Amino acid sequence: MSRERSDAPVVLVAGGARVDAGKTTFSTGLVASLAARADDAVGVKPRAGNDYWYDHDDYRIASDAGRLYGKDARRLAAASTRPLPSIGDRGRGGDGPEASTPEAITPESINPVHRLWRPTPGRTGMLGDADRTFLCDRVTTEDGSRFVVNGAAEAAGLLPDSLADRLPLAEATRVDDVAAFNDVMAADYLPAFDRVAARVAAASVPVVVESYADIAGPLPRDGPVEPDAAAVVEPGRARIYAGDRYAKARAVASGSPREGTMEEHTGTVTEMIEPLATVDLPALSGDERGDPERVAERYGAAYETLLDAV
Repeated sequence: MSRERSDAPVVLVAGGARVDAGKTTFSTGLVASLAARADDAVGVKPRAGNDYWYDHDDYRIASDAGRLYGKDARRLAAASTRPLPSIGDRGRGGDGPEASTPEAITPESINPVHRLWRPTPGRTGMLGDADRTFLCDRVTTEDGSRFVVNGAAEAAGLLPDSLADRLPLAEATRVDDVAAFNDVMAADYLPAFDRVAARVAAASVPVVVESYADIAGPLPRDGPVEPDAAAVVEPGRARIYAGDRYAKARAVASGSPREGTMEEHTGTVTEMIEPLATVDLPALSGDERGDPERVAERYGAAYETLLDAV
């Protein structure tokens, strides 16, 4: 990944396991810590998803307004103090000239792709996931939010009855197989990731980029953003890596038989390089996890070590 950007640092936060590793708690506290140092900071989560069943309250909060986003993006948007710079985005979810205040930082503006799943025991979904099926995606395009519906799931009666009432799916794109989905991804998803990467690269304030699941990085590895440092978060600890070495290991991992060419798993990357440091993370109460400034205080020693690597 090339580096053509301002001197404001970019820190990557990835998870060491597919289960909840505490990435968003770590990321929101880091945004608060960086904002205290540099006056402003922003967190982004380019890809995210939640489950209609397990995360139903979060689904209802967003869909009450005809929108689709998750708790992680909502928390990161709330912790951020400056929107990403505009590169011509328009419509809801973009950050045009009017988006110059923290109130204009929406989940859609920092999370260009959000997926809604549902559990389907005994069934393998169109994307090959056992026991769960993707229902629809929200993609932030230049013209606002666009929805993509799993047409095969819809035909099988797997879409909840309320989904079409709560989200504007009448004009959504339907994809019935992987080939059709790949075409839509090339047309809309990849440009959305390229746009958010360009906005991160243009930022004049520190940026925290949070990955998803156990994927090593959520932005294109050949794009304009190379992290200054990376933190791989797991329950109870974070491993700190030099950003350039992490990026090089990710590029090597992309050519391995397991990883293919689109995504690299964190474990494949970290087994190639040694961390600069491993820091303990104390257990936090629910109230503490919900307050970025309290997280910044409790994780202060870890953030000091991480920022020493920038």
